[in-house]
Amino acid sequence: MVSKMKKQAGIIVCALVVVMMVLAGCGNTNNNSALSSGEDKQAGTPAESSVTATDGAEKEKAGQTEEKSGTRKVSTVMGEVEVPANPQRVIVNWYVGDVFALGIKPVAVNARADKAMPFYKQFEGIPNTEKWESEEILRYEPDLIITYDPKDFENFSKLAPVIVVPEGDVSSTERLSFLGEATGHEAEAKEAIAIYEEKLKNAKEKLSSGIFKDKTFSILQDWGRESYGVMYETGSRGGTLLYEYLGLSKPEKLEQLVKKSGKGRDSLSYEVASQYFGDYVLWFLKEGYESEYANTVIWDSIPTVKNGNIIEIPAEYGGLFYYSDIASMTAQLDYIVDRLLELEKK
Repeated sequence: MVSKMKKQAGIIVCALVVVMMVLAGCGNTNNNSALSSGEDKQAGTPAESSVTATDGAEKEKAGQTEEKSGTRKVSTVMGEVEVPANPQRVIVNWYVGDVFALGIKPVAVNARADKAMPFYKQFEGIPNTEKWESEEILRYEPDLIITYDPKDFENFSKLAPVIVVPEGDVSSTERLSFLGEATGHEAEAKEAIAIYEEKLKNAKEKLSSGIFKDKTFSILQDWGRESYGVMYETGSRGGTLLYEYLGLSKPEKLEQLVKKSGKGRDSLSYEVASQYFGDYVLWFLKEGYESEYANTVIWDSIPTVKNGNIIEIPAEYGGLFYYSDIASMTAQLDYIVDRLLELEKK
């Protein structure tokens, strides 16, 4: 009987021990849960923040990948064109300076490269196409073609998207801004334009007073009596910068000639060329050629020559004035203003 009672007591004790252990375990679990919950609240739920940040980074990365591999629609003179959001294989002709200013390295160009150009070093390693034709262009597998010629749209659209900006339709600053938006390089375009406009503002202030106030300017080059005679320029060779941006005036006779003929560039015979000289003349020299006109009796009788207001542009600087993009005109500003201010010191 006693033995039986002892066995029953032992069973009861064991049962109590098991119950106590179970209760203790439950208590610890609840306490740990409460502690964990308390830490999250005190620290601003770090677990949730970590997940959110990770999700945000992944979404941002995904968005960037999608943008790089996606496209955008650009309104052009040839209609709406779908172009890569981040073009990697650009081919360009006349607007090569704009493309360089945007920080884009073309896979090929069809453009003149000259040591006097401010972006000359950027041509390094870039093929210059021998022919501006489909077969030649296709070799470089372009994903975007930038050109001035509307004919290129029809010729090359099957190869890659083509952005056409006819020369003269927009100003140089407007063109760079447009190409910046079209290629996803708005920031680079704004920076280049800001630098140029600051220089332009300073140049205007210097050239609107002193000896240059209300004076006229001509851009001329002697090609020889048996060739084109003396050529005048109003667009290239710095013409865009002088007349369009700096707002300098042409001599009245030249102004009338341009309006009547509609030609921004044309030849003048030796007999009449002197009548188109402004108060100041940018006189472009040809490599390996001594001006015949400068050796005539007429030359010495021209008031501009007598007053020492001929600014000779050596042949090696011809490339500086070849293009009318923002990068080129920024460098042209520095050169022209410095040369004019030298005359003011005399």
